[in-house]
Amino acid sequence: MKRSIPALTMALLLVAAPAGAFDAQGADIIGLRLGIPRAEATAILRRQGFSVTPNDDSLTARTRDGDLTIDLKDGRVREIRYVFNARGAGEPDRIPASVLDRFGQPNQSEPMTWCQVGARGGKCLDGAAALIFVPETLTLVLRAGTPVQR
Repeated sequence: MKRSIPALTMALLLVAAPAGAFDAQGADIIGLRLGIPRAEATAILRRQGFSVTPNDDSLTARTRDGDLTIDLKDGRVREIRYVFNARGAGEPDRIPASVLDRFGQPNQSEPMTWCQVGARGGKCLDGAAALIFVPETLTLVLRAGTPVQR
């Protein structure tokens, strides 16, 4: 009986875990992750050959594919917005397909959102980080979670 308890516990944990749980907190956009310091974000962009414009609470950079805005809070990345140019023929259609290839099917469809969902599925957990793609504007946003007030 004692040997079956750990196996039963593990089985219950696997059943309780939401299917397709996506932790946006660990996602990256061109090497940038949530929570990294301003200096590290700047270094990552410069190593890739991008010019970085620092502002009080943000960094901006133009890439080959679009424009990045990195919002900071307390000197750390809290949100990354990547607006794709899609100037070439067929690019507006290829970008959403590329996002889906990289991140898989979203947890929510309007707008496409990858996040951790509750045990009952459907909605993103309150306060969880999220990755959001808006096909109409070709904008990808990686946003830190917000603390839930209890």
